[in-house]
Amino acid sequence: MNPVIGVAVKDIKMFFREKGTIFWTIAFPVLVMLLFSAIFGRETPFTANIGIVDADGTDISAMAISSLNGTGVFNIRLFENKSEALNALNATEVRAVITIPDGFMENLTRQVPAQVLLAVDETNPDVARLIRDIIKTFFTEFCKGIYEWSNATFPEPISIVEEQKIVGERIGYKEYILPGMMCYPLLFSSMVASTGAIVYEREKGTLKRIRASPIHPLKVLFGKTLAALLQTAITILIIAVLGAFVLNPKVNWDITALTPILFLGSMNGIALGLLISCIGRSPQEASGASTTIGIVLQWFTGMYFPLEYLPEYLQQIGRIVPMTYAAQALRDVMLRNITLKGLIQPIITLTASAIVLYAVGIILYRKWVEKE
Repeated sequence: MNPVIGVAVKDIKMFFREKGTIFWTIAFPVLVMLLFSAIFGRETPFTANIGIVDADGTDISAMAISSLNGTGVFNIRLFENKSEALNALNATEVRAVITIPDGFMENLTRQVPAQVLLAVDETNPDVARLIRDIIKTFFTEFCKGIYEWSNATFPEPISIVEEQKIVGERIGYKEYILPGMMCYPLLFSSMVASTGAIVYEREKGTLKRIRASPIHPLKVLFGKTLAALLQTAITILIIAVLGAFVLNPKVNWDITALTPILFLGSMNGIALGLLISCIGRSPQEASGASTTIGIVLQWFTGMYFPLEYLPEYLQQIGRIVPMTYAAQALRDVMLRNITLKGLIQPIITLTASAIVLYAVGIILYRKWVEKE
């Protein structure tokens, strides 16, 4: 037999013997295709949280709110007063605030041009533009529907009066994408590094020799964790330096606020890699699993585009991924100048998830060592 063909046949046979490797080889294109179809194959471009202040308090204004909620594009949150709504806009709890002023119904019934007030979070220009266009189109069609229902003459459509910008100056996509790119190592450098560092020890049989030495297996794990942290830090530093010089973005480089977020995000990635390495039965299976999981998860974290671009059910998945909170916290620091005091909630969330994931990883690691 030709030696080239012989080597190929051998590797193919080994591939088909490893069920885990086969699974991740098939799962990767399937998951990626399903994910892309869910994101880009739907009519509704995205869903966003918006706040509404109903100062009119009439049946017509209630109908407008109900119809707006029924578009499937917006998740409506009602506010009692405008200052509370604008505070939520500043905190990115909502992407826009619509104020239906007093006299809205009266103007419509008198066939006088009515108006609503709109304040949009300008942090992301693409999202702001989509929200603005959809709201303007909605109120134009809503006004037409009201007059068709009452058989009245259609006057000028409802005008959207934009209020003073709430969130600083507009930013470009390079400012938006840089914090997301700094999350890239949290998924790949930390997760893949920890996966490879542990699983290849099994393949080499190193732990058998370690068990016969004075070194405790957990010390080996902690050492590999430190090494993975160093590798991740180097990758983050390279991305930050290149991003600063190549993109020249207008962002806030607050090291005291960025460091704990990046550290905790790295620990979450390392913990996920540890879990994968303990479950995978071979380097090939573990590598395929970590690569597939990393590539899929990056679409759930808001690294490249806002989470609202995902369907609602996928947004729910994104909200349980720790890196989602890391990406948002990085943008809060770099784009909104949020200080360390304003990051208490994401720090608590990332700390709790890192502790839980790493603790489970230690349990699985110890069981794995005992079997060696």
